[in-house]
Amino acid sequence: MALKVTIIGGGSSMFVPGLLRRFIQAPCMEGGTVALMDVDGGRLEVMDRLARRLVAAEGARLEIESTQDQRESLTGADFVIVAISVGGMSSWEQDIEIPARHGVFMHIHDSIGPGGIMRAFRNAPVLRSIAADVSQVAPGAWILNYTNPATAMTLALKSVPDVNSASLCSCTWMPRDAVWLAERVGVAPEELELPALVGGLNHCAGVTRLRLVDGRDALELARANVSEPIEQWVMDVYGMLPYCWAHWVEFYPQLQHLTEPYQGRAQGLAMEYGRRIYVMDEQRARAAEWEALAARWSAPEPAEEISLAALPEGAEDAGIDVVDVISAIAENRNELYIVNTRNDGAIPGMADDAIVEVQALVGGQGIRPIASNELPEALAAHLRLHHSVQRITTEAALTGDRDAAFQAFVLDPLAAARLDLDQTRELFDEMMEANARFLPQFARD
Repeated sequence: MALKVTIIGGGSSMFVPGLLRRFIQAPCMEGGTVALMDVDGGRLEVMDRLARRLVAAEGARLEIESTQDQRESLTGADFVIVAISVGGMSSWEQDIEIPARHGVFMHIHDSIGPGGIMRAFRNAPVLRSIAADVSQVAPGAWILNYTNPATAMTLALKSVPDVNSASLCSCTWMPRDAVWLAERVGVAPEELELPALVGGLNHCAGVTRLRLVDGRDALELARANVSEPIEQWVMDVYGMLPYCWAHWVEFYPQLQHLTEPYQGRAQGLAMEYGRRIYVMDEQRARAAEWEALAARWSAPEPAEEISLAALPEGAEDAGIDVVDVISAIAENRNELYIVNTRNDGAIPGMADDAIVEVQALVGGQGIRPIASNELPEALAAHLRLHHSVQRITTEAALTGDRDAAFQAFVLDPLAAARLDLDQTRELFDEMMEANARFLPQFARD
């Protein structure tokens, strides 16, 4: 059966070219369709032309469609990939700079904290609308989400009953990579007994069990071998190996401190553990490079070779598993991938409705989480608080309840560590006002 895959956010020059490479190469997409959908008609047109050029150059049997109509794009889809950012980089920049004016600093601000909460307010209603459309025009389709914050977005998707959905993350290649694991354990890759078990919340998860083929505990060896301070700290305190540790530090206010003075601009400032606050101009420059390539290749008479061989690798290409996940479902491969989905007992001690990051068996019966080890209670308690913030955040985003939205700010660990209640209200009001045009659900009468 020919598959139809819809990409919501299909005008993204950073995300879509790498997906096109994999779709052209994937046997399960032979004779299938990739439908691009984006609210930005100009960017969508460029990616449509680029996609058609690549398909033609490779002689692939793959149809390309594009539309700005979400429901039309989803009609008849078998799989839906979502990668959006309402408000774009300008809103992300505000998510960094407005909290900084109130004394709240975080180096990425896309998952948790005041910036992560605002991103969830902007994106969650769109994710729910996608799930609602899928339930009507593509029942049975799988929605695979890359939009941050992944945990809140998965909750938004799950708010629509009987729709298949999970979120993926570009960080999860690490605990699936034998070389990455072997470097931390201090052994040869072939000495590891794989797969490793993992558990936690998105951007705060780690390897909970890993053994060598001779039966020894590989995590004990890693504790004596890792040299990165945050990896060492997590191993000493919790006995597990964190991955994507640069996101881990955001979950602990104690690990989010500047090492140079704030003088009215947060972007670029140095923080502890060698981090620097994201600079949006650098992110824009990276996007501009891809946009320039897409524009050249989609020109009426391109002056350079157009082929998959000439298509550069993107910064996160190695971590994008979504086409492999689609292939595993379509071809009943029964392979293991790390996903974000409802807990339902996969991690003991976490609520069933918590969105957790765990290994899952992926095949013709869908995505089925497998049991992980119980987390240390101190970590589980910490993550339960973050789950509560994300649940309240999602409920506020979907209902437009301004009181609940403020409660999320009050409960957020970073805001609570830096601000009193009056200061929290001032920050909340300023961020809500700055984002008002993207938050119609909160509009006052």
